[in-house]
Amino acid sequence: MDFCGALYNWYAVNDSRNIAPAGWHVPTDEEWKQLEMFLGLSRTEADQAGWRGTDEGGKMKETRLWNSPNTGATNESGFSALPGGYRVGTGAYYGDMVWAAYFWSSTEQGSYGGWDRYLPCNTSGVTRNSYYKRSGFSVVGV
Repeated sequence: MDFCGALYNWYAVNDSRNIAPAGWHVPTDEEWKQLEMFLGLSRTEADQAGWRGTDEGGKMKETRLWNSPNTGATNESGFSALPGGYRVGTGAYYGDMVWAAYFWSSTEQGSYGGWDRYLPCNTSGVTRNSYYKRSGFSVVGV
């Protein structure tokens, strides 16, 4: 699983030391929406929480390293999402390794949550959720 990288909580994503390399940053919720709209979501759908779209998630998923069925994976976007799973806030449990990708945005949603994106192996859509800031997800730099 080394190919999937580390998992970070939302506080690390927003630390003043900047988790991303120089000249890069973790995308905001709005930047995630811009990508999703480029891949086919409407603005109305992009603004919704929960399951959205038909194949936008598949267009972001790498095609070989996921558990089957890796529904709709084409990596048409070149994003190459890998299934790194997640870590619960206590650090006591890791889940969904090789089954799903979870990515933080840098945007807060309420006092306990941050917006994230979820790409599972068994669907080609993309989920927008608010999740507990202490949880560990993957990050991407833009």
